[in-house]
Amino acid sequence: MLFENEPYYELVQLIAGIHINIRKYTEKQIKVINMTYPQLGAMMALIRKEGITQKELAALLETDTTTSKVLCDSLEKKGWLERTSDKRDRRVNRLNLTESGKQMYAEAMNLIQTGYEKVFNKVQQDELNRVLPFLGSLYHEIKEITRKKQGRLIG
Repeated sequence: MLFENEPYYELVQLIAGIHINIRKYTEKQIKVINMTYPQLGAMMALIRKEGITQKELAALLETDTTTSKVLCDSLEKKGWLERTSDKRDRRVNRLNLTESGKQMYAEAMNLIQTGYEKVFNKVQQDELNRVLPFLGSLYHEIKEITRKKQGRLIG
């Protein structure tokens, strides 16, 4: 059995622990500006890809369209996001951060930056170059098995 092999078990525990603690730290830092972790995630996606649809945002966040809509509603209510009708298809809304949203994103990043720098400044570039391809491959393999249902791929 795979998890009887200690290194595999340790790998899963470390990855889960890193995720949990990054989220806890981030949530604590951004709470002071009334921002949630999912809101920050959406804003990160929108900074990188402006003008996407709610469906595209859901795909980037690896969530469903209902969750994406609720998230967009909360960002819009705070004045951090605006929806505009697509010029070619008025049924489709394009998402963009407002100037206020961009400022709040920058503030959030400033709040979390100090802690991240303390951790990541200890990681050497050659270590990153070795571990990132492995983690990327692992991520894509895990993502692929989550798409499987009863022995066949969905989609």
